[in-house]
Amino acid sequence: MLHWIPASSSHLHILVSVFPSVGLAFLLVLFVTALMNDNESMKRLCLFLFAGLGVLVIPTYLSGVASIAAVVQKPDVSQAMIDAHYSWGLIAISGLVLTGVAAGVEWLRSRGTGRISASMNNIVLLLGAATAGLMVMMVFAGHLGWEISHRELQSNAHMTNGGGSSQRWSHVHMMLNHTPTVGFVFALVVYGFALFTDNLLMKRVGLAMFVICAALIVPTYVTGAASMWALTDPPFPGISKGLINAHRDFALITLFGMAFTGTAAWLELWKFRHRGSFNKNALNLILVFAVITLAIMAETGHRGGMINHPEIRTVADIVPTGEDQDSAYWTPAIEILINNVIWFVPWQTLHFFGYSLIFGTVLAVTLRVLGFWKSVPFSAVHRFLPIAVFGVLMNVFSGMLMFLADTYRYANNTPFAPKMSMIVLGVTGALYLSMSDRLAKVKAGEDAPMISKAIAVLVLVAWTGVVAGGRLLPYL
Repeated sequence: MLHWIPASSSHLHILVSVFPSVGLAFLLVLFVTALMNDNESMKRLCLFLFAGLGVLVIPTYLSGVASIAAVVQKPDVSQAMIDAHYSWGLIAISGLVLTGVAAGVEWLRSRGTGRISASMNNIVLLLGAATAGLMVMMVFAGHLGWEISHRELQSNAHMTNGGGSSQRWSHVHMMLNHTPTVGFVFALVVYGFALFTDNLLMKRVGLAMFVICAALIVPTYVTGAASMWALTDPPFPGISKGLINAHRDFALITLFGMAFTGTAAWLELWKFRHRGSFNKNALNLILVFAVITLAIMAETGHRGGMINHPEIRTVADIVPTGEDQDSAYWTPAIEILINNVIWFVPWQTLHFFGYSLIFGTVLAVTLRVLGFWKSVPFSAVHRFLPIAVFGVLMNVFSGMLMFLADTYRYANNTPFAPKMSMIVLGVTGALYLSMSDRLAKVKAGEDAPMISKAIAVLVLVAWTGVVAGGRLLPYL
């Protein structure tokens, strides 16, 4: 069952409160991209979305106020915590309201004139940047809000929960898990509007956002799986392992769904570089992948919310207890299965082979960008990139299954967190190398632009770190 319709004020507040802060970060990047490319359609869409975020402040505020009655009854929630969250939240959303009003006025005016005012663009961008400064307050207000229902974040005394897995994993997961979700919603809006208006730039931007969200889902999933051990070994008071397993089941499906959507999006971007146009059927298929993935993410998020928010649970949300907390779900069964050497060794071999494909391709492409093999144009090495993407897809499947089988050991291993961070850097940098128009024009004997060389170094260092971190895992 998908939980699109809020069942209570608390439920509505959880659904909408993440959009102002996380959504603003994505929207500012989109607006700057529209200004740099002077794309009128994209500018108008951004203005409309700025105004939409301003309007979204209303249900965020009203649902938050109405939620106070539900959470104030909790024995571990003080009025001081609620007051602090309310005060900082009110300050944080004030800038967003101003930005939304300015953007909405300009959007309405531009519909009549057919052209967006350059001075108004700067005003909206300035207000957005000022609101980005207020995002620090939004993050602080959000953290205060998390502490109301997430007792594991309330005290440093709980950072280890008495066991070997740190509660910092729970903290980081709370900070990360809304980014790919909200970002994916914005990507779907941009992409859908691009298909409707047949806007080439927005098609490319929407596809690129799908790829970035797919990269972000990897550390999000990893920190979530690590959080399970922080909350269940030993058990944290009031936390149901059954609800965690229900969340993990859908989280794994979300991971694979995002991987498929991101890979399909990247392949179409890669083919565009060589064909000069997009395949309409492929674009529509990616849209179908994205809609299905978003539906799965919605269910995943709801199940995750129920872990620490009993106020949003309904009669239909049965909380498993006792032995059913493991036996009723299939992720614990996968853990047991993959732990068997008969299954673990083939997955590990596949994982190492994937690394070989990734690093070999990255080395060839980045060396050409850095000035080696100048006798060939960049377009020649650009054709190698699908090999690396296939290796990444292979390693997402094999790596996450192995991680699922031995989460506790991997999560508490020193090289693991840097490795996950460098995957995101490596994928994002490689996305630039595959999409850059300036780099695509580099012919035989020519040097790549300096910015491309800098990013090539970043990509090479990132994937070297990923491989090195993976090899160090058994020894540290």
